[in-house]
Amino acid sequence: METLEILEKKEKISSTGNCIEIKDLRISFPAKSGKIFTAVKDINLNIKSGEIVSIIGHSGCGKSTIMNSISGLVKPSEGTVIVNGKPVKGPGPDRGIVFQNYSLLPWFSVYRNVYEAVDSVHQEYTKAEKHEWVEKNLEMVNLLQHKDKLPSQLSGGMKQRTAIARAFAINPSVLLLDEPFGALDALTKSALHVELLKIWNLNHRKQTIVMVTHDIEEAIFLSDRVVVMNDGPEATIREIVHIPIERPRNKKEIVHTKTYMDVHDKLLSLLVKNLSIEDAGVAYE
Repeated sequence: METLEILEKKEKISSTGNCIEIKDLRISFPAKSGKIFTAVKDINLNIKSGEIVSIIGHSGCGKSTIMNSISGLVKPSEGTVIVNGKPVKGPGPDRGIVFQNYSLLPWFSVYRNVYEAVDSVHQEYTKAEKHEWVEKNLEMVNLLQHKDKLPSQLSGGMKQRTAIARAFAINPSVLLLDEPFGALDALTKSALHVELLKIWNLNHRKQTIVMVTHDIEEAIFLSDRVVVMNDGPEATIREIVHIPIERPRNKKEIVHTKTYMDVHDKLLSLLVKNLSIEDAGVAYE
């Protein structure tokens, strides 16, 4: 249908080149003591269009701070953040965000939560076009039959499906995921991993996805690269690990491959490198 084709092409960016460029980023905050607290510094990272990149590290290492600088919620103290060739000066509809706590409006139905986001971004489209686009996105996350339910009537997994549908429905070129599956049980989390990749594929992999996570297995399954952070304060990038596993990926199959196990061991060693045997209670070689 023509209207859907137009919507699907909206905000489409080139499949080549960098979508996100972070150069010499430092973010500092004033502390109560009057001193300046530096969360991250010397962050340099280029993310290609259509790439999925995860940022992992211990609590307090600045993962969400970096993501918030991409979203425009936090301004750099030094350095630059460029998205789609333009310096980030604040939040914008070219960047969709999914948080761990769903952030749904409790007085609106599933349908209305998604519709309000579409209506605010795509005001130039008719009501019928918006309705069709909202239902298409709800169908992609298998929630169309639940569209009239309130968030209080949904499971945690269904709430997160709604949040994901809402983020994709505004058709952003960049999707930011801040530990979106952290509060879910293992089975629900695994199912949503598949749903996320399915939508990404249906959109021709045009969205660039940046995800903050503590879960190594999640990062490997979803990502093209994993950014491992040093501990904070003044956290920096320890190493960027490429995930040399072809897509599409079958989670049951790849976990038994040597490539998966090698990458898993490398990421684990980077994360536990600073822990002593006495701190961890175990030895890691």
